[in-house]
Amino acid sequence: MEERTIIISSRDLVDHTVLTRRKNELSFKRDLLLRSGCTPEDMSIKVLCGELAQVESKLSPVAEKVGVADLVTVVPGRREIGEYTTKINQYSRAELDLTIRKKSGEAYELMRKRAELVKGNYERREDIARLVVMLNSLPRKDAEALAALVEEGQGSDVDVSFLPKEKQQELVNLVFRIGRPCSVFAGSFSLDKKKAESAELRPADEVSKLLPGGRRIWIDASKVAEFDSNEKELSSLLAKIQAKNAEKQARTLTEEESVYFDKIQGDYLAALSKRNELASGIDLKESVKVYKKGIPPAMQDPY
Repeated sequence: MEERTIIISSRDLVDHTVLTRRKNELSFKRDLLLRSGCTPEDMSIKVLCGELAQVESKLSPVAEKVGVADLVTVVPGRREIGEYTTKINQYSRAELDLTIRKKSGEAYELMRKRAELVKGNYERREDIARLVVMLNSLPRKDAEALAALVEEGQGSDVDVSFLPKEKQQELVNLVFRIGRPCSVFAGSFSLDKKKAESAELRPADEVSKLLPGGRRIWIDASKVAEFDSNEKELSSLLAKIQAKNAEKQARTLTEEESVYFDKIQGDYLAALSKRNELASGIDLKESVKVYKKGIPPAMQDPY
C-alpha cells in the first residue's frame, strides 16, 4: 500500500524555492532572447538551455516531493502579489518586453512592486521554511488560522496556549523575522502592537546578518560584537588558506609551511564552528510528517 504520509524538511522547502527561482530566471532569459531574434542554434541559447536542464534535474525530485504534500504554506503578501500578477497579465507579451527594455511605464511599475515583495520573501526563505514546517506540526485549523494572519498582516488573535512556551517563543521569533511584529498575549498569538507592550512573550532581541553569498542569519543582540569579530577572523583565515593553496599548486611546501597550513585550516574550522554556535538556527534541520494530497478526510487521523 502506498504511504499516506511524507516527511518534509525546511531544507526541502528552501531548495525548492532556490531552484524554482533559478529555473524561472533562466527560462525568462531564454524566452526573451528567442523573442528578440535569437535562434535555438545560437550559443547563448544553448548555454542557457544547458544550465536550465541542470537546474530542472535538481529541482524535479524536490518539486515532486513538495508537490504531493498537503502543506499549509505561508507567502507574506500573497494577496498583493496575486493582484499585481493579475494586472500584469492584462498586458501582451510584446508590451511587457517593451516596458522591460525601457524600464518605465505602468506595467514596469507593477512588475517592480511585485518583484520587491517576491524578493523580500526570497531573502527570508529560510525562516519562512521553518515557519511552514512548524505550522504543519500543529492542528490543521490552527495552522491555517496562523498562516492567514501572517499573510494578511491583520486579523483576529489565534489561541496558542496549547503549545509549550518554548514553541510559542519560536513562533513569535519566526514571524517577527519575516516582517510581522507580533507577540503572545493572554495565551493568543497577536499582531496587535498595543498588546505587545504588556504581552508575556515578545520576539527575542536579535540582529539580522548576511553571510557571504547572501544567506540571512540571526544573532542574539548581546553576541553581535563577538560574531563580527569571528567573521573577520574567518575572512582573514580564508584569505591565508587560499594564498597557501595557490603556493601548493606552484611548488612543494616546506615542512614548516605544511605545519602552518594545517594550523590555519584547523583554526578556520574552529571559527566556522563558532559561527554555528553564535547564529540562531543556522542549520536547516526542521522536519514534519504531513499527509499526501488527495487523502480522504475519513482516512486522516483526527487532531
